[in-house]
Amino acid sequence: MIGISQTLGGAGMAAGITVGALLAQDLLGSTGLAGLPAALYTAGAAFGAVGLGRVSRRFGRGPGLALGNGIAALGSAGVVTGATARWPVLLLAALFVYGAGTVTGLLARYAGADLAPPERRGRAAGTVLFAMTLGAVVGPNLIGPTGDLADTWGLPRLTGPFLLAAVAYTAAALVLVVWLRPDPLPPTRESGAAPPLASSPVPP
Repeated sequence: MIGISQTLGGAGMAAGITVGALLAQDLLGSTGLAGLPAALYTAGAAFGAVGLGRVSRRFGRGPGLALGNGIAALGSAGVVTGATARWPVLLLAALFVYGAGTVTGLLARYAGADLAPPERRGRAAGTVLFAMTLGAVVGPNLIGPTGDLADTWGLPRLTGPFLLAAVAYTAAALVLVVWLRPDPLPPTRESGAAPPLASSPVPP
């Protein structure tokens, strides 16, 4: 389930990042500010890593990852709204929120290794990374079709990838909420102690 969610999330992340700078440049009317979306995305990811890490520790890895994907979906929808309304403040704020949510792609690697035996943790983390990479390869190839869809709906063509991101991150959150069992990182709110790591079977 983590792999599926990361394939969806990777598609959304790659599609959004690819056109973020172009969308901001078009709305702000300046090439000098084209790097601002990347800066906001990075700052959002830094804050998101801290916040979602705390949520995961308190409530479990599944809720933390689902919340992150939901935040990314909200940020994607905000980008579409800001660009359509020609409101730069909303666009830039939404890019920050988008970055805060997409950090789930990094946190999911730990989820993939949480329940694996020590000798398989590297492979488990690699599997999650591969799933995310697969989505990241597919996402940019959908920029054209999603742009056509946005144009059909009367939205700016460059918002198309963020429409995809909103749908992909929402689907990723639902996958985690409905099917991720058991939680890779059980809640620690009662004892405050870190959960024990998976261990190798004890030989007879």
